[in-house]
Amino acid sequence: MVGKTGKIKKDQQTVVLEDISSKLALVLEQFSGIRKEIRDNHKEFLGFKGEMVEFRGEMISFRKQTDENFKEVFRFVDRTDKNLKIALEYLFRIDEEIQDLKTELKDLRKIFKGKADLEKINGFEKRLLKLERLVFAKLVKE
Repeated sequence: MVGKTGKIKKDQQTVVLEDISSKLALVLEQFSGIRKEIRDNHKEFLGFKGEMVEFRGEMISFRKQTDENFKEVFRFVDRTDKNLKIALEYLFRIDEEIQDLKTELKDLRKIFKGKADLEKINGFEKRLLKLERLVFAKLVKE
């Protein structure tokens, strides 16, 4: 009977070991699937990482180009501002000259009383008024 009991125990152990073995095979099979999925995800991640590195490079290049564009715009604005200041100074000098000429015309009107002289003075005055309107129009637009 001892022999039978030993055989039963051995059979039970064999069944338990076979059960453990089948479950272990199932775990290994699942692990193999998980491992493949992790590898696939890792490859996908590496591809995405490569895209991000490339995108980062493009963004750095874009930022540098944008910085250069802004620098050029600021240089253009500075040049334009300087040119406008020069133009305004020139127009103000013209305006001052016009005012001086008007004063001289008033003085000449007092000195010259002849009709021909007054007609010349009136002609100069009309030309001066046109010039003044032109300069004033330019100043107002600025």
